[in-house]
Amino acid sequence: MALPVMSQPGKTNISATVVDKISHQAIEFVTVVLLNQKDSTTVKAAITDKKGKFIITDILPGNYIMQYSYIGYSNSYAQHISVTGQQQNINLGMVDMSSDTKKLNEVVVTSTKTTLNTAIDRKVYNVDQDIMSKSGAASDILKNIPSVEVDIDGQVSLRGSSNVMILINGKLSPLMGKTRAEVLQSLPANSIERIEVITNPSARYRPDGTSGIINIVLKKNTKLGWNGSVTANAGNNDRYSGNVSLNYNPGKINLFGSYSLRKDSRNRTNKIDRVYFDSTGKPASYYNEYNVSKLRPVSNVANLGMDYSLNDHNSFGISGNYYYRKLIKHDIVNKFTNSDQQILIENYDRLRYYPEYERQINGTVFFEHKFKKDDHEIRVEFNSSKSDELEDNHYWDVYKTPVRPTAYDNTRIKQADNENQLTIDYTLPINESSKLEAGYDGSFNKKNMDFYGEYYDTTQAKFIKDLTKSNQFLYKENIQAIYITYEKSYKKFGYAAGLRAEQVNINGNLVTLDSLIKNNYFKIYPTLHLSYKLSDAKNCS
Repeated sequence: MALPVMSQPGKTNISATVVDKISHQAIEFVTVVLLNQKDSTTVKAAITDKKGKFIITDILPGNYIMQYSYIGYSNSYAQHISVTGQQQNINLGMVDMSSDTKKLNEVVVTSTKTTLNTAIDRKVYNVDQDIMSKSGAASDILKNIPSVEVDIDGQVSLRGSSNVMILINGKLSPLMGKTRAEVLQSLPANSIERIEVITNPSARYRPDGTSGIINIVLKKNTKLGWNGSVTANAGNNDRYSGNVSLNYNPGKINLFGSYSLRKDSRNRTNKIDRVYFDSTGKPASYYNEYNVSKLRPVSNVANLGMDYSLNDHNSFGISGNYYYRKLIKHDIVNKFTNSDQQILIENYDRLRYYPEYERQINGTVFFEHKFKKDDHEIRVEFNSSKSDELEDNHYWDVYKTPVRPTAYDNTRIKQADNENQLTIDYTLPINESSKLEAGYDGSFNKKNMDFYGEYYDTTQAKFIKDLTKSNQFLYKENIQAIYITYEKSYKKFGYAAGLRAEQVNINGNLVTLDSLIKNNYFKIYPTLHLSYKLSDAKNCS
């Protein structure tokens, strides 16, 4: 049963069915890439299903080329696809692909990872098979993953919800907090090995992300000697990014470091129209607002670390990250209020100058022991981070109708975070078809949020503290959890069952109002996953 796909207003969906030119049989797993006709850059991509069908949604107006590729077939192209925005859906019909009958003098058989692998509790996307992995960023890769969306600001959502937890190498990273959009736009795609989408997390993970978990697994450079890479990207609207990475591995020790820079420019306009009605249902007044904003963000990410192998069974490592972001924003908002007779009542401009600074430092230490049996291991890891943020807002209200003195007010928001996490993960393979996992997960976090507001008093000719906008909030959160999971497969069936027990202690202090908040609770989270192997390439879970 096919479900209708709705596109956003002004955007278009493109669909088709790909078949063999001779047999007219549907071809599954064909890679379909939508290219910009002007410069051949990738816009979006999709993969055909078992019926040879695909759909690419929310295409902006423009001229495009569609490329179809599959092993054993010659690439097929659809030229001059014009999207005007007037049609909600464009169906290209049947697309024929011809077998590649070229004879080879020598056949070399190699094994490569498929783009998508399915496990009991997750879907795994191998980044190397994505063409964006050569020059793009992590956010570009995420755009090509089904059920994952990345908006114009780089914010990530899973299955339509932004409440998604993003992990790095299976662990919470402080960089994946408030600043994760900028970090994902700066993280080079060629440093990622795979991305795991977990829509029903096991007991190993926290129950924080209601829509699921996205786990980004980074590559481990095991090549001996010196290795490095330099990438640079440029886009329209003064968008630039670059990355430099260097690795040295003489044998037992692995030294690595990287630096990424991203500069962006965003100009936006938006309009708001409102009608207010009286009790009889007639228009009482009209409100119109026109907003023009300019943003200039610049972000820097640096990484430095070391891994050391004591012997074949024991290793440890230490690494650190530094993140700094500066954003300058200007807003001009024109506000109009008219009567029910469209007579102007009030008109003024609200101007805003908004510099913001964010800085974050975090470090990681780990120890790993591998037992004699394959995949039998225990890993202890400690993460610590400190971050601070300053948001300094300056406002001017310039009144035009009626004319009165300009009003000034300022709002300053300061926030300091201290986060620590300790994890112990143990894995025991029982046999080839089953394994046991258990561990401890503890996080200890503190936040200090200080809000200060002031306005200009014309009678005193100075700024006065605004008590309605000033407050300080102290927050402390300790979460300690233990978990156990058991996974087993039998022929085509598989299941994974788990249990997670959490003790949560939360203390809050609204300093200005001298109000204390406490929330302590203990909770158990059971999990169960079932799977059935339909074929070597298909899995139902």
